[in-house]
Amino acid sequence: MLRGLAATGSAAFALQHGFGSASAAEPSQQGPSNGPLSDPESFETFLDGVMNAHLEAHDIPGATLAVVDGDSTFTKGYGVRDIRTDAPVEAGDTLFRIGSTSKLFAWTAVMQRVEAGRLDLETDVNDYLDDVTIPDTYDQPITLDHLATHTAGFEERARGTFVLNESDLRPLSTMLQNERPARVRPPGEFTAYSNYGAALAGHIAATTADSSFGEYVEGNIFEPLGMDQSTFDQPVPDGIDGTLSKGYTIPNGRYREGGFEYVGMAPAGSMTTTATDMARFIRAHLQGGGTDQGRILESDSTATMHERRFGNDDRLNGMCFGFYELSRKDVRIVGHAGDTEQFHSLVALLPDHGVGIFVSYNSPGGIEARDELLDALIEEYYPSEATTPEPDGDLNRASDVTGTYRTLRSPYTTSEKLLSVQSNVSVSVDDRGRLVTTGPSGSTRWVEVDDLYFEAVDGSDALAFGETDGEITHLFFDSRPPSAYERLGAFEQPSTHAAIAGLSILVFLGAILGWTATGLWRWYRGETRERLSSPLRHTRRVAGLAAVSYLVSVIGLAAVVLSNPQAALLGNPLPLQVVLLGPPVGALASVATLVLSGIAWRLGTWRRLTRIQYTVVSVAGVVFALVLAYWNLLWYQM
Repeated sequence: MLRGLAATGSAAFALQHGFGSASAAEPSQQGPSNGPLSDPESFETFLDGVMNAHLEAHDIPGATLAVVDGDSTFTKGYGVRDIRTDAPVEAGDTLFRIGSTSKLFAWTAVMQRVEAGRLDLETDVNDYLDDVTIPDTYDQPITLDHLATHTAGFEERARGTFVLNESDLRPLSTMLQNERPARVRPPGEFTAYSNYGAALAGHIAATTADSSFGEYVEGNIFEPLGMDQSTFDQPVPDGIDGTLSKGYTIPNGRYREGGFEYVGMAPAGSMTTTATDMARFIRAHLQGGGTDQGRILESDSTATMHERRFGNDDRLNGMCFGFYELSRKDVRIVGHAGDTEQFHSLVALLPDHGVGIFVSYNSPGGIEARDELLDALIEEYYPSEATTPEPDGDLNRASDVTGTYRTLRSPYTTSEKLLSVQSNVSVSVDDRGRLVTTGPSGSTRWVEVDDLYFEAVDGSDALAFGETDGEITHLFFDSRPPSAYERLGAFEQPSTHAAIAGLSILVFLGAILGWTATGLWRWYRGETRERLSSPLRHTRRVAGLAAVSYLVSVIGLAAVVLSNPQAALLGNPLPLQVVLLGPPVGALASVATLVLSGIAWRLGTWRRLTRIQYTVVSVAGVVFALVLAYWNLLWYQM
């Protein structure tokens, strides 16, 4: 581990009463009498052990945490906010970036406008937009309900979601119009997490109040709840008294301090806050929308936001209004995680128990730590008798479910499409008849419990497969309700494409080196090539142009992306645009070479080996072009 970090900061307990009306407080009736904070000292001891172990195990410098239990609140900072000064994390003073957890404020704003009679969840969003237009790609329009459940059918788009510098920030309406993702499936079919959709919803809520999003949230959520250490502004304004924690990544096993991360579409993830402020927001949602400091929603509205509204499979966690289910066994949980490159956060509510938790970490280890924290809390205070059954033999329909699955949260129409590969999940079966999934976070083994439904051998996760007309088409995870996965066909496999691309590059290299060596040998010996009067005399030049164009593009693409991935993805697109001028030249030259090779075969011109050589180069060029076209890299597309 990089370093051991002890808990720092002060724990804050508060017994507070009189939050809203009796009906508004109904979710908290089980309250602290039997919840985690019924014994504050015991709870702090438990939490200190869990948090310190997680900071150590996952190389996390610091974390901030809040727990609400009925009328009691616990907040505490752990570790440090700056590894150079060892300044401790303080729950009420240290600011953390909370990424997509910010979206809960956008959805709360939408529900406020529904209460005001200005918005309807089933109306075409275009009816509320003047400066942004959503195309009518499908007959069914996109509604706010689709946006809130991430079922609008947008593709993923990185450009515009994050920007590199403050100078790249633009008005929200401009970003929404200029960086609009394509609609790639009808709304209401499957979940596909969308930053754009959440930002669009936040924009709609604010514009119906004749306000900017930041100003709206400030006046209608932050101020009523007394959240004076929270902001959507970028960078953090001077009026916020707290100190922003440093954010870290860990390349090569060493902490690297990052700069301020700018979010191009603020409602999707630009919020900065403290654990103390987040406790106020959580309390409002648990107690029917109001606290002793103010009210942001009516109790019916918070209940609506916490209700399940969509699911890819009825046996798995599904989507609520902005929230999504994170339930473990018999305990219903709704919440939302949030990630930037440096900060990783989670809000989780247990509505039936009146308990809520917020946690944020300042390094990537928080991705695993937040789930482990929630699991530990549930195991300690809400244990379940449910157990995972042992495998009972061969997996039913094993050959039907194995393969590679791609998240629907993927770019489909832009040159960002290759990014989807990093989220692919492969499904196989081990020698004990258990299902095995392998993805970015490693491998997990599963036991079949019901038809096309599996539970993890180690852990609380589950998965299910979706089928259409008897064909397995989709994969769904209990732990990832906002993102479904689609099964890839035989010719869509990234491994197949990688093999084709690698073989093609070898052909191009071999051709260039071979022709160069042959030319130099002939020059050395004073030989001259047979000159033809037909267009065939240009074949080598055309084939060479194809090979060189592809090779230069591949080398250039690697150089641009590897030198600065963030700049390539989010910055000035000109380098990529220039690099991707080569593939269309290579594709046209490959087709021309193929035609000339066909003529040579028909006329019997050249030696057989020469005809084979040009045919191989031309076919490799055409096939390589098809692979590039699949990944939208035949030319720059955005």
